[in-house]
Amino acid sequence: MVRDIDALARMIGAEDEASLDHYHEISLSEQAAIGALCLPPFSPDPIFSMIGPWSPLNDVPYLVHTGFELPLMLDGRKPFAAFSDAYPSKWFDDYLAPFEPHVTSGTIVRRVVDEPMPQLKVRRPDLAGIRHVYFALPDEVWRIDAYRQLEDTRRQSGWSDVLELRLGQLLGYEDWQNEWWMEHRRTIGRSA
Repeated sequence: MVRDIDALARMIGAEDEASLDHYHEISLSEQAAIGALCLPPFSPDPIFSMIGPWSPLNDVPYLVHTGFELPLMLDGRKPFAAFSDAYPSKWFDDYLAPFEPHVTSGTIVRRVVDEPMPQLKVRRPDLAGIRHVYFALPDEVWRIDAYRQLEDTRRQSGWSDVLELRLGQLLGYEDWQNEWWMEHRRTIGRSA
């Protein structure tokens, strides 16, 4: 918890507290200063190069991979990542562009699956369907097919606790993290 929101806003160049509703790139020295503003003070992992608005996921007692997929994969801490959005989409292409050099070098494997959706094209002529993009470490490519099978099961049977747990395992969360998530996921973000 940040003990002085105004000091945080000044530190990252946000004009006011409302500006904290956006993402800001932060330097290593700013990371240390932000850690000192927290209760209790801590030293942030250098992987954090952005600061963003509060999210219910901030209450999770471990690093949630969302937003950190690429650095965690390059660090060997995440074996697999999955993304989906409508296509064509310049935004989506730009968002995934940082993966490209690592795909080219073979450090990360990518699979793209386009799901044409004629019914979407009727409402949105600029869109052809949904693009699914999967990234895996070379020894973890099996996770792509396992994830696609999980998605097929979800479409046929609906979501379940078993599928939620399997998803966490496929994404590379540790057993204790999956256990915590399964116990708390329905209450994350709810007021007491």
